[in-house]
Amino acid sequence: MAREDGFRLLAGETDLTRYLFNTKKNEHYFCKHCGVRAFGIGTETPIGKMYGINLGCLTDVSDEELSRLPITYVDGRNDSWQSAPEIFAHL
Repeated sequence: MAREDGFRLLAGETDLTRYLFNTKKNEHYFCKHCGVRAFGIGTETPIGKMYGINLGCLTDVSDEELSRLPITYVDGRNDSWQSAPEIFAHL
């Protein structure tokens, strides 16, 4: 997840398709060519606006740099958005 001020789409906006699932509260962006989900924007979440980014879509980022990124786990399954799930090694 990224804060709103921590996300910038630098290129490829015209290659994306925006999709709103059931509740139409959150935005999902897919590549028009291959269908991969590039990122999503949670517009109405219990922890405020957030961005979920498919790390496989980032360019010019080394594995070493990715390994140093902080990861914040939230327990959305149990609506405990301020806490990490009890078990998250599989995530």
